[in-house]
Amino acid sequence: MAALLDTTLSATHTSSPWELVFFLMVLLYTPFAVYQLYLMAVALFTDDEHEMSHERRLETPNNVIVAITTNGMATDVVEKIIRKVRSYHIASEIFVVKEERDPFVYGCRMITVPSDYKTAKGSRCKMRAMQYGIEELHRLGYGRETYICHLDDDSIVDRPYLEYVRDYLTKEGAQGCIRLRAFGRHLLSSMSDLIRIANCEAWCRHFNLKSKPQFVHGEGIVIRADVEHEIGWDYATYGAEDLIMGLRISEKYTFGHIPMGNIFIAPPTTARDYYKQRRRWFWSLLHNDGVVRRLSFRTWFFYMYMYFNGVVGLLLLGIFPYMLLFADSLSEYIVLMCIINFVNFYAYYQFGALYMRSPSISLLMFMLQIPVAFYDGFTILYSLVKRPDFNTFETIKKV
Repeated sequence: MAALLDTTLSATHTSSPWELVFFLMVLLYTPFAVYQLYLMAVALFTDDEHEMSHERRLETPNNVIVAITTNGMATDVVEKIIRKVRSYHIASEIFVVKEERDPFVYGCRMITVPSDYKTAKGSRCKMRAMQYGIEELHRLGYGRETYICHLDDDSIVDRPYLEYVRDYLTKEGAQGCIRLRAFGRHLLSSMSDLIRIANCEAWCRHFNLKSKPQFVHGEGIVIRADVEHEIGWDYATYGAEDLIMGLRISEKYTFGHIPMGNIFIAPPTTARDYYKQRRRWFWSLLHNDGVVRRLSFRTWFFYMYMYFNGVVGLLLLGIFPYMLLFADSLSEYIVLMCIINFVNFYAYYQFGALYMRSPSISLLMFMLQIPVAFYDGFTILYSLVKRPDFNTFETIKKV
């Protein structure tokens, strides 16, 4: 990179500090853009049907149970999830893991976390509930023969997803790809959440197939019951419990990709909820006592690089037109890298929209992409300026 920078600067014949900053930002962003373009190409030419062609149906099906963890603030949504999952006739049991303060009687088996329950490491909120949940499931006798599909209280998996877990899954942990439901309740949040689809199809699929999880999300993560009990959810961090679980599984066992079906999530219904949700994710990576960094420096560094590039990308969007118009000269190297970065920027958003299978959504994304990018990118600045209360677990409205 140093040689390229020297060549680029000598070609421009400029000493402007602003131009130097611009060149450095372009150089830092380009490796991310190139690799992301590569992952999109791989994903487009490797589909789920190809992956399934290598799978062998199990002689003895796995036992499958579903565990929905809730704080009691979306009882109607949880009931809909229960009814939908039950209609598949695949899960042998559906459990709701709830707090003692939640008086609602759900239409399935319930695991109630006692108000005085404490974990060994002092985990709070969702991690505390999930730790109690796996301890209780272990006491009920669920072990090696059983896979647990975890759902948040606003997420749902489809029938093929659970069919794969029952009939094909042999790895100790696995996860599939996200799709959006309730699209359009809040336009910018819905459009921005298409990036979650892109991340799943590009990054999750690629690394999960190699048992090197990079992105891991709580919705739809599937874990063999004995392995989940062995590892547990007691991390005593602010968040990132899903990523930590995926990394810990891959340390000793294997973590794979689920190539059938999908996980359906609902985007936040307000800008306020969207920013609260992203702030929690951001600080989950920064405020976890170094757990993620110790488990996988590569994964931690990737997240830091990704967030850094989120800010750099926004700055480049604003600076590039000015540089194009007023810079004394731009070398062909810088112009080429700018083109690559810009192509990746537009392609990645369209890549996520592609999986909605709606030309109107793809067209709308094309028209609104720059406002959507700033809407999402400003969440990093919001997170830095308005830090959360690390003693609570922020929740958003569920639909």
